[in-house]
Amino acid sequence: MRKRLIGLAVVVVLAALVAGGAYWLTRPEKVSAKPPADTPAVGSCWNVDEKGAANAFPWPGKPVDCTARHTAEVFLVGQVDRELTARAASAKGDDAKLQQNLMYAQARSGCLLVASKYLGGDWHAGRVQIVADWIKPARSGYFGCAVVEAAAPASKRFVARTTSLRDGLKADGLGIACVARDGAGEMAYTPCEQSHDGEFTGTYTITPPDAPFDAEKVRAAATSGCGELATRYVGGARTDLRSAYVGPTSASDWLGSDQTYTCYTLATAAAKLRGSVKGIAAGPLPR
Repeated sequence: MRKRLIGLAVVVVLAALVAGGAYWLTRPEKVSAKPPADTPAVGSCWNVDEKGAANAFPWPGKPVDCTARHTAEVFLVGQVDRELTARAASAKGDDAKLQQNLMYAQARSGCLLVASKYLGGDWHAGRVQIVADWIKPARSGYFGCAVVEAAAPASKRFVARTTSLRDGLKADGLGIACVARDGAGEMAYTPCEQSHDGEFTGTYTITPPDAPFDAEKVRAAATSGCGELATRYVGGARTDLRSAYVGPTSASDWLGSDQTYTCYTLATAAAKLRGSVKGIAAGPLPR
């Protein structure tokens, strides 16, 4: 079950930027400070599906009013350091891959740093995903960041909305509560008063920032950190509950990430839970 949960929101951020890498086949003579013509407006909402959101801007269609049906909301437009962008454009071979990775990390980091401020709370604790896309032409180094409400911690399915996500974690009830297996056997978000398999217990950040990636050390740190969170949340260690996490578990996931994991406590048995396990200590599980 832990493996099903690993790799949620951070992977979504990665996919769109990596997909834009093909644009680097063109080599610019210089990098302009002027945003491309198709740069999306910050605060604009889009009724775009998961496939469309995986592509560079401009997305299909046009922006819609945030009170109309939509799935994604742009919260930041930025540009990677222009000197770095120019080096990436002229580099070749392994050096080109290195420079493009540095660009990618810079863009992704920029999105993640601003996401929580826009949402009014820690985005890792919300039912959201962060999408980062290049803006055509990608050789400009401009990128756009959008936030979407997600259906599940292990799914790329978007949830349609008719309200803005700005400050959504303050007043919109976007916080993660519990998770339950859906009809396909995948975990989906659900209220804790309904039948469920596990509960959100907090977030854990691996330090120091910009630490080099080591798969085994990262796995051990995330397992230990989320395990300790679960024990404190429940009020003691139990054999009928175990911890799980969502976060970067590969070198590509780690690149430009904030090294933060969303932690869960899951029941070890097939029987469903109903209610919270917070503070139950050695008492019976809520059924």
